[in-house]
Amino acid sequence: MSLNQEVKTKKTDITARIWDFFTSLKLVIVLLLVLSVLSIVGTIIEQNKPLQEYYRYLQPSTVELFGKLGIFDMYHSWWFISCLAMLALNITACTMDRYAPIMRGLRKKNLILDESLEKTLNIKDKVKYGLPLAEVEKKALAIIGRSFSGKPTVTQLEKGEGHYFFEQGKYSRLAFFFTHLSVLLIFIGAIIGSLFGYKGYVNIYEGEAISQFETRAGKIKNLDFELKCNAFRAEFYPNGMPKEYLSDLAVIKNGKEILLKTIRVNDPLSYQGVTFYQSSYGSRPEKAQIEVRNQDGALRGMVEAPIGQSVPVPGTNDMLELADYQEHFHLPDGSEGGAAVGVNIYRENAAPIGVWLPTEQPDYDKLRRGPYQLLVRDLRLKNYTGLQVNKDPGEVAVWLGCLLLIGGILVAFFVSHKKLWLCLKTDKKGRTELIIGGMTNKNRTIFVREVEGIIQKLKEVA
Repeated sequence: MSLNQEVKTKKTDITARIWDFFTSLKLVIVLLLVLSVLSIVGTIIEQNKPLQEYYRYLQPSTVELFGKLGIFDMYHSWWFISCLAMLALNITACTMDRYAPIMRGLRKKNLILDESLEKTLNIKDKVKYGLPLAEVEKKALAIIGRSFSGKPTVTQLEKGEGHYFFEQGKYSRLAFFFTHLSVLLIFIGAIIGSLFGYKGYVNIYEGEAISQFETRAGKIKNLDFELKCNAFRAEFYPNGMPKEYLSDLAVIKNGKEILLKTIRVNDPLSYQGVTFYQSSYGSRPEKAQIEVRNQDGALRGMVEAPIGQSVPVPGTNDMLELADYQEHFHLPDGSEGGAAVGVNIYRENAAPIGVWLPTEQPDYDKLRRGPYQLLVRDLRLKNYTGLQVNKDPGEVAVWLGCLLLIGGILVAFFVSHKKLWLCLKTDKKGRTELIIGGMTNKNRTIFVREVEGIIQKLKEVA
């Protein structure tokens, strides 16, 4: 063997191995198992929630690790998309591998019912008549025509034999192409949504409107319209668990309300390809009155602190900012401390500090042992609705793929490729002889019963 031939042989072997790898059943099973496990993880760990939601039941280090791995948005992570891409390549390779044999089978027709074909049939029988061949032919074709629509392919042999070939559901063999194509469309839609879509969260206070929000990737997205929360309502069970919460939203463009809708869980609002889902709710302090006392209990003054604004602390050079709020604050011993506000204290010539002030624990700030004590005397809360914002330009491809998948599965399971042969001839005694046989690629029991019914009717003609 020459050197060039050896090189060509090696290249052919490598190509064949790569092709066998992508068309192997093992690869399909492994990929489906991996995707199944990932989907289970994605079901157990709720996806695309605000980070503060995860901090409620996970350690900060765990949240940081899962965030880097993309566990909180795994369906858009590079490794999940890679698995989908590998499965798409596998499906494409399998489709190409099966295309040629199936198309050859569709084009090839055995029109003559000979002995070799008879051996392969699912059912066959022979009937003899004392009637003329033309009369038997007419009645037989009428009986078979009730079950097999369409005209048969007729082949006349020199011996006087007539062969009739009936076929039904021929193109049902192409169902697997549609199922494969549908899966590819779903994958393509998912990839398009991952690359060109976005998800994010936004909190809107009652009576306020937003025109931008922050995505999960930390980018600011500007909308071509404003979204206003006219009202928010929540209903609760007697045990305090939320029963239903809903928001009255309005889409405002060029200063005019052009769309109104009350959204609830699983009933979102969509506009210009952007969908707003009801995700969460809560309250945030709008303003707080904070009493400032000396450590001996003497009143130093009262501070009225709007959220996010710094105000001076009486009798000091410090500045105080109302920055955060927790509806259920946990004390250092782990017990429930009720509602609490978080304030930042900016001190002169010293680093700022953050302090939590439980509204139901007036002496809590004494533990700080600072030069003064802070007590929350009045807290004005404002309700907000938490919305998940989603834009998925690949959604149309996904829906189209789903419809195509359903259609392909229905055809693959319930439509059979049925073939029926009929041979009419005159035997040596001058009697008309009818030979009938058929085969199908699936649902053979039903097909055999159907053909047995036809054979029974043909015998009644005799």
